[in-house]
Amino acid sequence: MGYAERVLLRNLSFLVPSASFVAVIGHNGSGKSTFLKALTNQIPYQGQILVQGQPLPAKSQALARSLSYLPQKNNVAFPIVVRELVVMGLFRQKKLLENYTAADYGKADAVLTHLQIQHLAQRTFTELSGGEQQLVWLAQLMLQNTPLLLLDEPTQSLDVYHKKKVFDLMALWAMQEQKTVLCVTHDLLNLMNMTGYLLNLSQPNPTLEVISPENVLAHQRFLEEKEWHAPSQA
Repeated sequence: MGYAERVLLRNLSFLVPSASFVAVIGHNGSGKSTFLKALTNQIPYQGQILVQGQPLPAKSQALARSLSYLPQKNNVAFPIVVRELVVMGLFRQKKLLENYTAADYGKADAVLTHLQIQHLAQRTFTELSGGEQQLVWLAQLMLQNTPLLLLDEPTQSLDVYHKKKVFDLMALWAMQEQKTVLCVTHDLLNLMNMTGYLLNLSQPNPTLEVISPENVLAHQRFLEEKEWHAPSQA
C-alpha cells in the first residue's frame, strides 16, 4: 500500500471488533493518511478490506453507505451557511441533480442539536472559529450515519477544550451509537482515558493493542525514541 514504486505499508492485517474506537498512530510518513485513502478507494492497494464482513464496495454510492471520511484539510473558499454545509454530508447518497428534502434538513438540524451547536445553524461557516468549524465538519460526518467513520487528524490545531470535545464525541459514537471509529492522531495524551485500541503503523508488524495509560505512554516513548524507516522495497 503506497504511491507508485514507494511502499508505505506492507503485510498489514488486523480485525477490528464492531463498535470500537481505534487510534491509528505513528511517525510522520509512516502511512497513516495513506491507510485511510486506501479505505476510501482513493489509491490502489493489494489485498482485501472487509466492512461488516463484506468486501469494501467499489462504487461511490455503495461506499458512501459503508463509511464516511473526514480528511485532514477541508477548505471552504466561499461563504456558506452552516446548515447548508452539514446537509451536504448526504451528497454521495443522492442521485445526480437530486435536491435535498425537508427530511434531509430535519436530519441535519437533529445532528446540530445533538452536538449542541444548533446555535451555529444560520451562521456563515467561514466566520466561525477553528474549533467551531471542526464541530461542523463532525456534524456533517455524523449525518452520513455509516457503520464506519474515518477521521484524519480531527484535533489538529484545536485548543485543549475543543480537542477534548472531539475525543468525547468519538467515544460516544463507538460506545452509544455503536459505530466503528478509526482516527489518525498524534494527540496521544487525549487517548489516556479512551476505551478502544491502538494501531501503531511505525512498528514492524502493527497489531491492535488495547488502550490503557500504560500502553499509551509506552507507544509515546517508542515514537519519541525510534526513528521511522520505510519498509524494504524488496
